Amino acid sequence: MDFTEATYSFIRSSGMFRQKGSVTVGISGGADSVCLFLQLNKLKERLGIDLRAITVEHGIRGSESEKDSEFARELCQRHGVSCKVVRVDASARAREKGISLEEAARQLRYQAFFDNTKEGDYIAIAHHLEDQAETVLFHMIRGSGVRGLIGIRPVTEMRGRHIVRPLLFATKDQILAELSVLGQDYRTDKTNSDIRYARNRIREVIMPELMKINKGAIRHICESAESVGELYDHFISEEKELYQRALVPGDRKEENRLIVKELIALPDSSRRMIIMEYLRDTLSSIKDVGRAHIERISGLIEDSTHFSYSLPGRAELKLEYGMLSVTYPEEQTGLYLIDLSGLESDGEYSAELGGITFEMRIMKPERALIEPKTYEKCLDYDKIKKGLCLRDHREGDFFTIDRQGHRKSYKDYCRNQKIQTTDRGRIPLLVYENSHIAWAVGYRISEDVKVTEATRRVLWIKAILEEDNGRQNQSHAH
Repeated sequence: MDFTEATYSFIRSSGMFRQKGSVTVGISGGADSVCLFLQLNKLKERLGIDLRAITVEHGIRGSESEKDSEFARELCQRHGVSCKVVRVDASARAREKGISLEEAARQLRYQAFFDNTKEGDYIAIAHHLEDQAETVLFHMIRGSGVRGLIGIRPVTEMRGRHIVRPLLFATKDQILAELSVLGQDYRTDKTNSDIRYARNRIREVIMPELMKINKGAIRHICESAESVGELYDHFISEEKELYQRALVPGDRKEENRLIVKELIALPDSSRRMIIMEYLRDTLSSIKDVGRAHIERISGLIEDSTHFSYSLPGRAELKLEYGMLSVTYPEEQTGLYLIDLSGLESDGEYSAELGGITFEMRIMKPERALIEPKTYEKCLDYDKIKKGLCLRDHREGDFFTIDRQGHRKSYKDYCRNQKIQTTDRGRIPLLVYENSHIAWAVGYRISEDVKVTEATRRVLWIKAILEEDNGRQNQSHAH
């Protein structure tokens, strides 16, 4: 069976496109999405679908990203398919929401799909077999429970749209072989091989090692995920009914609430499953929500009449008056962005965050401090000016700890310094490039922003506390 027939067979066996209608395919210009586009374009008459395309330019990789979008648009144009180019700012989203750049890009990509489709439409995504195995492993590592072991399903529903994955049967090698047969080129995103990102590390490091143990590892992982899904569907029906009985839908999904009395008498396993379904339906992302969170919430529901529990992504789960709800406290979502244009033109700047006044000034290296102080620092301005902001701690923040570029997460640093968990979120951070800490105020600076003989411009920055606690003029070793 050739690749197109295999794709058609998988589409039919998975129940995709049961109703004829509009299909929007996400195309990045990469091998997977190009292959998906070509297969759907070949099959559109047999499937009875009206094919359109969207390419999302995330504003991350400069001219390379623009070239990807243009490649995708021209490919669609050659095949007579309309392609809309949507430009977003993933870096700004990451800063605004306190999430990773990867997650911000994913959220904006799906938002672009939703904004350009209507309820009942199909959205086709180019996930393949390795993506499925990678997702299952990632969920296992995070401790996301039974639902996470299912991984990616061929057909899902989101916001009234049908999300379909017609290439979920195929391996990456099969996709590349099909493109070779067709003589079709594609774009390559170099950041996909950057193993600093968890999923890339699984793909580039862990998966090859598993294949050495068993060449069929990827397919076996996916088969196991399918079996788990079948068992899950069989046993979850009662919990789904209980969940619907306990759910009080809001006008927006973020406003959904849960009637706690419906959960109290349930077995712990059922209660955990319903809590996970509620968070899945209510949170903007459950990427970092793991089993430990669910078990803790389940215990709080059983033992408390009211509580407030912090979740990843700066969300807060509250139990009040017998109802469970999700909020995003204003004090946790505030982000003070330093206006660098003003700093460049005026040479100085003043900002206030959390009761601390910050004074900043750009100066020549020869005027820089010889002896660093706890609340007064000199940094290499040209290394940190990109995306500089002043804020509280976010997931993924890190320091560079030596000249070789080794990193240490903010959490690990605080643990080593024996900084109390309750105090870690109160330390203002001067951050650049989304999550790279230049200075944890009152503590260390990152190694790669220190002033050196090669420094041309220095950023002098001083933190002035409302109540001088005697530490401001102390020398600090870092």
